[in-house]
Amino acid sequence: MAEVFSARSLIYWWGVLSATVFIKDWLKQLADFLRTSGMFSPANIPFNALPGLNSWIDGAAGFIKDSIKFDPNQAILTAGSFVIKGWMLALFFGILLLIIAVVLYARALNSPAWFDDFLAIFVIYIVLRIISHIVALTSLPILDSFRNFLDNPTTSFLLLLMLLIFLSFFGEGFRSKRAFWRALIEAALVSLFMFPHETATAMSYGVDALAQFGAGLSLQANLPFAIIWGLLGMFLALQRLTTQESFAAKARN
Repeated sequence: MAEVFSARSLIYWWGVLSATVFIKDWLKQLADFLRTSGMFSPANIPFNALPGLNSWIDGAAGFIKDSIKFDPNQAILTAGSFVIKGWMLALFFGILLLIIAVVLYARALNSPAWFDDFLAIFVIYIVLRIISHIVALTSLPILDSFRNFLDNPTTSFLLLLMLLIFLSFFGEGFRSKRAFWRALIEAALVSLFMFPHETATAMSYGVDALAQFGAGLSLQANLPFAIIWGLLGMFLALQRLTTQESFAAKARN
């Protein structure tokens, strides 16, 4: 992340924004498509996969619960006055699953394969659903609100985003621009699958802002700003070139 937003990278951001002058019409069309298209609906493929996955996990959890006749207050292990009950064991496995999921994603973020990241996010989401059922198995009133907290799709979405942001800003993403962009793209994909219409609408506003910037930069009335913008690009380019030359001269010496 430090490389993405460093002073030496400003010329690239200037180039991206300047390019909007030439593709402003296409960006406007893309923004309209994201905002009005019926494609981004929870009922359409591939966004309807998530509700089906939730139903499968809920059904499997119910089947396991009915099959093993789990009693949360039953003593699993007794050693003198020390007693391990069923709900304690269930919570232990829930915490263990969560730790494994976080470790898996931390390793995946450092992996060169993109598939590892998506697999880790998929596992983390399943773990969150399983933990909500484990909490339900404990039958402890104090954890009812926690179970409702996990069952809320907005909560699952925010937890996944918080994990992505944490790993990006405090993990490998802070040192690696590749890991940062991967985490950003994954956050967008997670948002699309969990809230497709809302995410597409939010993206449309961002794309539309770029289109408006390109349109404003090409207006004759904004000529003074366009001149300043061009001079800024020349300054950033010269700064980048002179910095590279100084690095090369030090390397030769």
